[in-house]
Amino acid sequence: MQYLIYVSQASSMMSESSLASILDTSRQNNRRDEITGLLIYKVSPNGKWANFMQLLEGGKAELDNLYQRLLADARHHSVILLERKDTSSRSFPDWWMGFRNIDIGDLNQFEGYSDLGSPEFWEKFKSGELLQPIGMMRQFYEDG
Repeated sequence: MQYLIYVSQASSMMSESSLASILDTSRQNNRRDEITGLLIYKVSPNGKWANFMQLLEGGKAELDNLYQRLLADARHHSVILLERKDTSSRSFPDWWMGFRNIDIGDLNQFEGYSDLGSPEFWEKFKSGELLQPIGMMRQFYEDG
């Protein structure tokens, strides 16, 4: 079993109904493919752009297939894989797809992620300064 975490930029601002549609489809497909995880959606402070951050966990082949579909999904772009590792157990065993629509206050508690999607975030990512992405995702799960 593996998990992967990626970030991407939304191609356009997502309405609540669009996000609900993504979640409905994801939950059905993930249940079928035995993939669990968490999707985070964050609108920038100025409301002009938004980012996704997603953790997915499951079998290697299933994650490979899903990740390829995600890369081809026109609803987002600039997909960057933050982490992909083997794991002995699931961090989100009962979430076919958990979801958080977060604001800056939610992210401020996570040093290195409070600026998710900003130029500062990408600089920290490139320099290796970001903390463990899995820790942040688990915190959202525990607080959910």
